Amino acid sequence: MVRENIQEYSVSEISDSIKGTLENSFGYVKVRGEVSGLSKPASGHIYLNLKDDKAVIKAIIWRSAVARISFIPEDGLEVICSGKLTTGYSDRYPGRSDYSIIVDSITPAGEGALMALLEQRKKKLAAEGLFEEQYKKSLPKYPETIGIVTSPTGAVIKDILHRLNERFPCNVILWPVPVQGQDAAQLISDAVDGFNNLSSKDEVDLPDLIIIARGGGSIEDLWPFNEEIVIRSVFKSNIPIVSAIGHETDTTLIDFVSDLRAPTPTAAAEISTPDKEELLRDISEKNNRLNYSINLYLDNLKDNFISIKDKLPVSLKLFLNNLTSHFQNISQSLNFRVIGEQLKSSKVKLISLEESLLKAKNILVERLQKELDNKSTLLESLSYKSVLKRGYSVTRNSNKIIKSKKDLKDESELIIETNFATLKAKLREINDK
Repeated sequence: MVRENIQEYSVSEISDSIKGTLENSFGYVKVRGEVSGLSKPASGHIYLNLKDDKAVIKAIIWRSAVARISFIPEDGLEVICSGKLTTGYSDRYPGRSDYSIIVDSITPAGEGALMALLEQRKKKLAAEGLFEEQYKKSLPKYPETIGIVTSPTGAVIKDILHRLNERFPCNVILWPVPVQGQDAAQLISDAVDGFNNLSSKDEVDLPDLIIIARGGGSIEDLWPFNEEIVIRSVFKSNIPIVSAIGHETDTTLIDFVSDLRAPTPTAAAEISTPDKEELLRDISEKNNRLNYSINLYLDNLKDNFISIKDKLPVSLKLFLNNLTSHFQNISQSLNFRVIGEQLKSSKVKLISLEESLLKAKNILVERLQKELDNKSTLLESLSYKSVLKRGYSVTRNSNKIIKSKKDLKDESELIIETNFATLKAKLREINDK
């Protein structure tokens, strides 16, 4: 039976009436639900569904509101949305008759919701192998340039720069980024990629190491460092990365993928650099040991010369006395402590220092050995045995070289030394010249 007294509406009229009734009845509301079907088109708006186990409501975050919120939702996360209910998409698209919530603010439904999402994401990335130790890179022992990704203001950058200057002054390149908020994750990812894309054509050096840091905060504040875009940029980085996010008790996903995690930003500076005072002490100790070894070698070489000298004729003794004095002067002039002091004023790496000093020692030893060989050759050339090789002989009476007639007696037993043999003879007759 058709009721003749029912008011007739056009489609737009009934839609407008429903819209007015809905908005006037509920006004501003808060709705808790799980995010699904999230979409971020190029327009800058965000579209999503809020659902529970019995119903689904459409939700829209206009671009102007996106710029104000500090938290960007994700599928599977339970959130609380604040806004107004309307039909269609408010005055922008009034022709639609379904209803939705126009979101002004959105927050996670407690830390439990975020922790659940965090654990879910952690398992996903771990299954892909992003956290495995085999992909970790070793930190350089002596970094010349360190890149820092953090906020350009605040205590974090000041603490890092102060500690670096104390321990191991080096070049520092700051890539400034926001460390929380909706754009933070993308800009942090861009910074890591940007450092890796530097080349010799750029005005700044490619860092040997990157520190990503921020101070403490809530789980929402630290959330950019749990975003996949950041995790994947850190994983593919060719430059070793130290993460220092929040306090020691804070843990974010970047800590699992970075090559080393520091409990605080200050600790990151300490982990990334050696202690210059400790290096200088080590260099000094090695200097002293090397100086002692070289001087000991020279002393032994001098003793060997003295031993040889005592067995030589007077002329050669005089020569070797002069040579010994020369060696003493060389030994006294080798003051490696002075070299060590010079090294303290520069950033010479410990390994390079050891190699350089070892090379200097080898050159010195080679030169002294060559001088010794030359003098040994001279000694051999002055020996009477060289004369014997030319056909001469040496005659002795009772092991005494015969130099004149008075050294001879009748029937004397004589020993004649030649180049090829030693002969025994008896004197029979002496004929004067």
